[in-house]
Amino acid sequence: MNAAKKISLNGNDWKMKEFVGMDWVWRDSVKPDTGDVRWWYPATVPGSVMHDLAANGLIPDPHYECNTKLGEWASARTWVYRKEFFIPEEAKGRKIRLCFEGIDYASEIFVNGCSAGKQEGMYLPWSCDVSERLIYGEMNLIAVVIEPAPHEQPQVGRTSLVSTNKSRMTYWWDFCPRMVHQGIWQDVYLKITNGAEIRDWLIDTRLVSGREAKVTVRVWTIQAQGCTYRLSFGDQQRTGVVGQDEFCCEFTVEDPRLWWCNGQGEPFEYEVSLELYGCRTELYGCRTELSDSRSARRGIREIEFVQNEGVTGEGGRFLMKLNGRTVFINGYNWVPADLFCGAASAEKVAHLIRLAREAGINMFRVWGGGLIEKDSFYEMCARAGILVWQEFSLSSSGIDNKPSMAEDYRKLLKEQAEVIVRLKRNHTALAVWCGGNELQRDDGIPVDENDPLIKAIGDVVRRWDSKRKWLPTSPSGGVFLNSFENLEKCPDQLYDVHGPWEHQGLERHYELYNKGTCLMHSEFGVEGMTSARALYRNVAPQHLLPASKDNPVYFHRGAWWNNEPLVQKTFGGSLTDVEQIRRASQYMQYEGLKYAMECNRRRAFHCSGMFPWQFNEPYPNLFCTSALDYYGNPKPVYYGVRRTYAPWVVNAAFDSASFAGKRELRTVLFAAGNLPEKACGYTSPGRRGWSGQRAVWNRRRQKR
Repeated sequence: MNAAKKISLNGNDWKMKEFVGMDWVWRDSVKPDTGDVRWWYPATVPGSVMHDLAANGLIPDPHYECNTKLGEWASARTWVYRKEFFIPEEAKGRKIRLCFEGIDYASEIFVNGCSAGKQEGMYLPWSCDVSERLIYGEMNLIAVVIEPAPHEQPQVGRTSLVSTNKSRMTYWWDFCPRMVHQGIWQDVYLKITNGAEIRDWLIDTRLVSGREAKVTVRVWTIQAQGCTYRLSFGDQQRTGVVGQDEFCCEFTVEDPRLWWCNGQGEPFEYEVSLELYGCRTELYGCRTELSDSRSARRGIREIEFVQNEGVTGEGGRFLMKLNGRTVFINGYNWVPADLFCGAASAEKVAHLIRLAREAGINMFRVWGGGLIEKDSFYEMCARAGILVWQEFSLSSSGIDNKPSMAEDYRKLLKEQAEVIVRLKRNHTALAVWCGGNELQRDDGIPVDENDPLIKAIGDVVRRWDSKRKWLPTSPSGGVFLNSFENLEKCPDQLYDVHGPWEHQGLERHYELYNKGTCLMHSEFGVEGMTSARALYRNVAPQHLLPASKDNPVYFHRGAWWNNEPLVQKTFGGSLTDVEQIRRASQYMQYEGLKYAMECNRRRAFHCSGMFPWQFNEPYPNLFCTSALDYYGNPKPVYYGVRRTYAPWVVNAAFDSASFAGKRELRTVLFAAGNLPEKACGYTSPGRRGWSGQRAVWNRRRQKR
């Protein structure tokens, strides 16, 4: 058997079982010769406990009506996952490391009945040398004991009491019920080497000019002194001998093919590969063989955030320059693809990202109540030309929104942030690091680095990934909210703001967004009812009405976003059929969000970008702000966003969505473009033609 081999332990051939407390110890449930043979059920890894329970019929379909309440008990149980696997005799003498890329949240791992160690932390990879624990030429047993989920704050609680680095969304949020996540949620494999390993690498690209780029690859190894390496970037190659378990190679790329975001050009990435060779002593001498390897794709691109147009002082450096070109950020907020995040299929994520690309999106904000996303998500985004704004798993809680001041929590977050940043920093798509979602001082102002926890995370980003933009929180201020009050009191302090998230009514909605002054709008939205497919699939016919919070099924599935009273008011209070209500609600979401986005876009480049809330949803709600339903089907609002993010768009300013009783309509028409310079035929004085936004007709009066 060659070294530099991975044996995947993923699959649907695992077994799982629930335990109360440490009953698994009493029953020897992790041992190969256990007598505990009853009530083990098929399980899938990567996956989630809840998903496996539902697949085995041990809890009723959690997507139907209020059934999630019947599965809440699961997070209080201990779960043991087991798998048998074969190791060939020829692997003996190699170094074999058992690797878990992610277990949620704390566990103990056993190999052939003996503990290999404990793990804690949703985002921390775990590995152990198990060479001496394996039985070669026979079947082996791996068992993972997953502890009950830690107590944590749901959406309405106190941020100051949060004590884990775990996705909080599953503890209950406004767009998903409480279904606390546990499980082996990322890949599991055996890594075989001859002892020499690649510990880490950093791929850094720098544009020297439009005709030349410099690429630096720094590598850290384990037990590799004297080993040889071969490192390739594109069609260039470097070879050498490892010195003190660290080496560095540089490449000069002439006339580089640049990586461009969606709508600006090709998202080209170069192939990068690293091979580490060591010597293996055999009967008749020493043989050189491949011991470890890594591969990646990396685009050459430069991202700079500069001061927004018309801004004085240092309050607004949100304007993105990509490879020297000013680009308006066609953003969207991304939440986990599934409430059972370990079970979200790669096919589903790829489908969502394809829809995002087709809608013109060029950046996702990965919201801080969700996940540090998987590597595969970043890779798919890079191929689609979509940049990523990644937030750490910190979020507001309503009662208080300031991170804990506890020293042990600060130490935990700092240590784990170092691992997270180093794991993600080589991704082409990564553009922004952010401390978390809606973290605020006691007076409601967004936190900055006067908060010791946020400063600690910021220091980690500056040390390990200093070229990425760093934001303490989102919104990052000056003030928090896009509101009439703030527009009246301090219109020049709406830098990066949030809100509102609901349709404001036929007059006030248009008035608010017409008055907009923000430089970056990183979260705002409009609510709407779900698709017909999701509605009829998950609600019994007798419970379809009333479509209001007075219906317990509707209250359970998106009560915060149920706008049935506003829909009735807007359409005269005469809607009695669920299809009438659904279509009217979706129409209001479509028009409301499209108009809000048009107002932001026409202010470029004083406004440099926006991120509506939210692109996808992790659970099939009945009302939600999402553009897609849980199954990936676009709602009407998706097509409104797609129209607004088109390369060229013409839109009009209105005082109201209602013209009842009015004899004339007054509008201001705007043209907006977000195209590469060579593709744009219109250039106004003092403006970049590829993204200038301009009122091209001043006033036009039309009689009805």
